[in-house]
Amino acid sequence: MQLRNFTVFLFLGLATAAHSRSESLQQVLQRMDRAAADFKAMTAQVTYVTHTDVLNEDSKETGTAILKKMQADDVQGLVEFVTPDRKAVSFEKHAMRVYYPKINTIQAFDIDKTADPVKFVLIGFGISGNELAKDYDVSVLPNDNSVPASVHLQLTPKSAEAKQYMTKVELWIPEQGDPYPMREKITQPSKDYRLVMYSDLKINPPLQADALQLKPAPGVKIEHPGR
Repeated sequence: MQLRNFTVFLFLGLATAAHSRSESLQQVLQRMDRAAADFKAMTAQVTYVTHTDVLNEDSKETGTAILKKMQADDVQGLVEFVTPDRKAVSFEKHAMRVYYPKINTIQAFDIDKTADPVKFVLIGFGISGNELAKDYDVSVLPNDNSVPASVHLQLTPKSAEAKQYMTKVELWIPEQGDPYPMREKITQPSKDYRLVMYSDLKINPPLQADALQLKPAPGVKIEHPGR
């Protein structure tokens, strides 16, 4: 009898926990829906850690990020790295450009064809929970306290194309308030990953007209790798 009661208690406990996680996910997605309606732009300090699994090595870049929602389905961004080497990455709906000031060269890519993880960075900004759930299977992971006072989301892509570039995206968002990521992790099929950490995040700040434009030196060379 005691064993039976324990089994029933355990089953009810697991069922309650599963229900609680489901409610937490629903609440998170609803917060993202509300935030997306008000989102216009963001600026932040960023730290990128790129992990190469076969070598078990990490490389780190730091800089600034700007993101602006132009229309409901059009978000443009600019990431300017300052360490260890200067470069700037701009991206919009159909194009990505990388500027290397040391050699005064811009490399231009078709964003629909490039597998660069930058395409998937900033995924938690300006997108509603409803839109997110269309493209990803979303789940709440147990909080490992790596990011205090956060909800840890895992996004598994649904499309075969996206799965070529990544197996999952993880977002750590605040437990309360605006649901913008404090940290993102994008894992590729090779088990390489890119970890992005945000600080000094500002939502809907005033932006200058040319805030999202690359500012190359005169005589810049433009290349189209892969063409």
